[in-house]
Amino acid sequence: MELFRAKEQFDILVVGAGLAGIRAAVSCSREGKKVLLLSSSKLCSGSSFYPLMDTLHCLCTAGPEDKNLFYQDIRDCSHKMNDPYMGKYYIDHIEDCLSRLSDTGIEVHKLPERKIACFGHTYRDLYYWKNWDSIREKVYRTIEENENITLWEHGDLLQILLSENHVSGTLVLHNNKVYYLQAKAVILAGGGMGGLYLHNLNTADVYGSVQAIALKADAKLINLEFNQFIPGFISPIHKIVFREGSLRYCTGLLDEENKDVLKEFLPDSNAYKECLILREAHGPFTFSGNSRYFDIALMQSILRRIKANEGKIDESLGCLIRYSPDILQDERGHVQDYLEWLRKEHHIEIEKSKIRIAPFFHAANGGIEVDHNCATAVAGLFAAGECAGGIHGADRLGGMASGSCLVFGTLAAKNACRYCEEQNFRPLSTKEIETQFHLFHSCCMTHDNKGLPLQDSTLTPQDICQRVKELMWQYGNIIRTEEGLKKALEEINSLSLLLNDKTELKDFQNTIELKAHSRAQQFVDLSRALLLSMLARKESRGAHYREDYPESDKAFSEKRIVLSIQEQKYRVSEEAIPKRE
Repeated sequence: MELFRAKEQFDILVVGAGLAGIRAAVSCSREGKKVLLLSSSKLCSGSSFYPLMDTLHCLCTAGPEDKNLFYQDIRDCSHKMNDPYMGKYYIDHIEDCLSRLSDTGIEVHKLPERKIACFGHTYRDLYYWKNWDSIREKVYRTIEENENITLWEHGDLLQILLSENHVSGTLVLHNNKVYYLQAKAVILAGGGMGGLYLHNLNTADVYGSVQAIALKADAKLINLEFNQFIPGFISPIHKIVFREGSLRYCTGLLDEENKDVLKEFLPDSNAYKECLILREAHGPFTFSGNSRYFDIALMQSILRRIKANEGKIDESLGCLIRYSPDILQDERGHVQDYLEWLRKEHHIEIEKSKIRIAPFFHAANGGIEVDHNCATAVAGLFAAGECAGGIHGADRLGGMASGSCLVFGTLAAKNACRYCEEQNFRPLSTKEIETQFHLFHSCCMTHDNKGLPLQDSTLTPQDICQRVKELMWQYGNIIRTEEGLKKALEEINSLSLLLNDKTELKDFQNTIELKAHSRAQQFVDLSRALLLSMLARKESRGAHYREDYPESDKAFSEKRIVLSIQEQKYRVSEEAIPKRE
């Protein structure tokens, strides 16, 4: 079987068809560039088109006088772990990007009243879009009518190919064939990494594939330890978002033995109500403030149950949450909207139903390291959206995720176009491609090289992915310890060894086998990077909580944990946040 074939040359390959990818592709096309837009599922995919309820919001300034205060809010929320330049760039360009959003087929509306965003302190303008079926139709039409954009749905990026640290094309799986795509530049916009966790509030195609591929192509990853977790429904229906605004009416957070775990783990039992009201103010978990005890108690209860089950992970593990009927009388609009949505869409009556919750992975605050041009350490490789790191830090200001996709998707496109104009493209030979494929798929190990052969060598790539999900959810969740992180890392190293027997294109019987193997390798590679980052930050800060280091440490202030691969080994380092102006 022919495993790869040359394809016509494109100027730019955009990987990911969510908000950042669509924005980048349309922007590149308007510069006259020939673009291939590659989506692992359908167009309009990923978190951008998987809103937690019925709308997606974008945070904007409250006028010119608000810019300095907005910048300070971003810095404070990030715990000074973001790139200051990117924060300023967002503020200066978000309004213009919103005004041009219609050229992608999305109509944007402004809320009549200013709101305080999650983790924010100031009332600001929020823009929104809804009616997802209509949006998808309009976006499809926009892309189809654009002569400079070729759309490949249900295609997978397998590898970035290099020539002297310059992008020289990619290997892409599409229509049961592997293509060598000649491209002068690549823009990665593949979203976050929630799929690495057993419970997540992302679509199935969001598991950090582009981050893993970028890492193996000599790009760097930053801030991987800062991931957002929010409670979600385990039952009566799995994967429904939990709205934190309901918590003041919580009357119990109960384990399997009907014990209130919040009362058990809260240092001061008299602060029960205070903790719940504080937790109402933000969706994701943060170590900052006494609201943290709600999430810590929830996860502690689950970990205790796993231990009682001799390490076996049951996907139904979680806590029962009970509500007072008084919640029905709450006069706040967002609470009533939530109750109505639960009743209408899911037939759940919050005050009567047996609702069980657990921590769900929500969003990544870190990712591929980029500079002020959205360029990576690899010439010709750019990144934007949730897969890129820098704009956010230890926590993320609410409403900035979608806005960042627009702002930095546009910026990545601008600089990718400029790069294309300056480059002479050199195609790779078949021999060069095969050599790079072999090196790319060879096993990389951690610096301590710990990893023992597993007794069960019959595990399939699907089995490996499932085990990674379990390990990350147990040890890389809200509560992290050195012992747990090292235990997970050692097992993932062992899982990696099972994949190392196939390093050549000819080793695969068909493209289905190749896809499964590549996916498992991405799971292993990226989860290992996450665990190493969590291990390296020996403190608690924002979304990162180390039970064995329960205080913030000035030694880690304004320092990033950076992951790279050098000579087939993972390298972990600390770097100061760049002071770009």
